[in-house]
Amino acid sequence: MLSIIVRPMSHEFVSALSGQQLAHFNTRGYLSIAAITTPEEVQQLRGLYDEIIADERAVKVRYEGTVESGGNGIIDQIFAPEFRWPQLLETTYLANARRLVSALLGVDAGQIVYGGLLLIFKPAGAGRDVPWHQDEVYWEFPTKRCHSASVWMPLDDVTVDSGCMQFLPGSHSRDVLRYRQPPGTEPLVLDEPVDLSGAVACPLAAGGATFHHCRTLHYTAPNTSPRPRRALTTIFHGPRSERMPPLVRPWRGEM
Repeated sequence: MLSIIVRPMSHEFVSALSGQQLAHFNTRGYLSIAAITTPEEVQQLRGLYDEIIADERAVKVRYEGTVESGGNGIIDQIFAPEFRWPQLLETTYLANARRLVSALLGVDAGQIVYGGLLLIFKPAGAGRDVPWHQDEVYWEFPTKRCHSASVWMPLDDVTVDSGCMQFLPGSHSRDVLRYRQPPGTEPLVLDEPVDLSGAVACPLAAGGATFHHCRTLHYTAPNTSPRPRRALTTIFHGPRSERMPPLVRPWRGEM
């Protein structure tokens, strides 16, 4: 039986990370902070976000599935929106994300490489889940061991019911796990047993943020709430190390 530990929400702005927070990330592979930007920027980003989601020119991928209520659910993902909406690059969110990731990864700011933005939309009452996964499983670096972190920020208050981030503490200490590719355009799913009983849910107020290492297992539940779940995420990469032997990915037909 999956046991989710829910942490309370807070609204205090975090401008620097404490030694305790750094240790939490290093040992558990994730961190949640109350605020990474200002309420004013959150409001501005909501308007821009809605514009982008509605724009037919945006590069969109849609995942469809069944939500817990039994109905159909979707997730819309907009890739690299900053190329058409470059104002996204001039945000307090991104500036703080880069600075804080540098500290979390223990990497000089000059070695941090920006990996792009992604908008993720789950409509009210009809947003499907995202299966448990590690980000590194999707990347094209089979001969490299990545040292990267994702920074996820909701533009709406999020709870377990609306699809907040959930993490398996300490799972970043493992290597990339085994996955399988379901038919069609479904996201990858785990193909080996993993004990998820210690999973931690991180509800947040709009403008808060979670950070997780690229090998930390994470998940978001269906949005069964009466409000949409608007969120954006970005990845920052630290220096990669050599992986010997190279990673074999049978879910991509590699043997």
